[in-house]
Amino acid sequence: MDQYTFPSDDAGIYRHIIESAVDYAIFTMDLDGTIATWSAGAARLFGYSSHDMIGQNGVVIFSFEDQLAGAALKEMRLALASGRADDIRWHVRKDGSMFWASGLMMPLQNDAGMIYGLLKIVRDRTRTLQEDEALRASEERLQLILESAIDYAIFAFDRDGLVISWNTGACRIFGYDEHEILGRDARILFLEEDRDGGAPEREMETALERGRAENERFHLRKDGTTFWGSGLTMPLHAHHQRAGFLKVLRDDTERHFADEHQQIMMREMSHRVKNSLSLVAAMLAMQARSAKQPEVGQALRDAEARVGTIAEVHDQLWRQPHLETVDLGDFLASLCQRLQQSTSGNTVAVSADPCVIDADRAIQVALLVNELVTNAFKHAYPGLSGAVSVGAHSVGEDIWLEVADKGQGLPPDFSFGENHAKSLGMKIIRALVQQLKAELRIENQKVGTRFLIRMPRNL
Repeated sequence: MDQYTFPSDDAGIYRHIIESAVDYAIFTMDLDGTIATWSAGAARLFGYSSHDMIGQNGVVIFSFEDQLAGAALKEMRLALASGRADDIRWHVRKDGSMFWASGLMMPLQNDAGMIYGLLKIVRDRTRTLQEDEALRASEERLQLILESAIDYAIFAFDRDGLVISWNTGACRIFGYDEHEILGRDARILFLEEDRDGGAPEREMETALERGRAENERFHLRKDGTTFWGSGLTMPLHAHHQRAGFLKVLRDDTERHFADEHQQIMMREMSHRVKNSLSLVAAMLAMQARSAKQPEVGQALRDAEARVGTIAEVHDQLWRQPHLETVDLGDFLASLCQRLQQSTSGNTVAVSADPCVIDADRAIQVALLVNELVTNAFKHAYPGLSGAVSVGAHSVGEDIWLEVADKGQGLPPDFSFGENHAKSLGMKIIRALVQQLKAELRIENQKVGTRFLIRMPRNL
């Protein structure tokens, strides 16, 4: 930089700034384009040393196409005419490689105000170009995806609910063209009762709190018809605070009505199974009453109770909205009420948390509770009557079942092992515990017996 004389007393300061700006190529040239000074940043960016460049024409850093077009000369003329020339173009390094750069050229004046040269500052913008191209390509791909996803309504709306984007699938499903819906309140897509009930606002609140809001409900088309929409609402993240939400939704009307039909058929089937099992239980009760041998009559009554318990599960199923699951608390209360009605003098107290389990496991739990309660009736209070307590509590991922009595306790020779259990009831209890993947603990207390079962909520 020694060949250039700064027109002020601050030449040393300027030289220091220029030499320390290694991320910028800073150089000066005469009015004919000959390089006069060349900074360390220029050497790093272009690969030419100051020895290589000083005295050479600056056109060598332009691409061949720009050289043919006279880009260097045009840039100099613009800077001299208007006081500056901004450009962004490809430049060439010493090794022949190219990079995308932004540049600024300004005329240099001496203390007398005469223009004697030009100053140029160049910065490598290749990464910015790549990022911009990647972003543009990503946006183009996203737009293609949105436009080709005709089976899905994909649209965005701001925090006030105003629609800000609308894809082809949304046009097909809702019936609104893009120009008809943009800027309108997305609440017009909801049924009136859902709007009045605040469903759109709840979706937005849930999406903000949890990152997503899944929803299934009837939606409203432009022509006033309705369809069952299965959708997902997600918050849009942007640099400003009022970005909005993206909603993806599909028309699931056919599946919805098919599911409803299946639910009706399954409910009807469960009702019929319940009636059939009740008939079997009644027949077993008739045979028990006519049995001449006491042990045969008792076996038939036990069978009647087991069949009745299974019938109780199916009775619960066909009466509730969901056939696949059962609320264990309600179910045990109903079961134990029936068990109490089947005996004279004994009472059953139930304490159960609300807990949903699948129907198959509900049948196994019901049979297990049935065996434990009826065994307590028979063996805890022989010839007498007493109280039995049943508990079901949800603890983490487990359910704890408890059946306890205040009777005479277990006999000294009692064993629950596979090779030692003598009664059919205890064999059934052991088999049910295994099926439920549960753990059973039997406590012979000072007064009475306590059966404690821990089972996983889900297998």
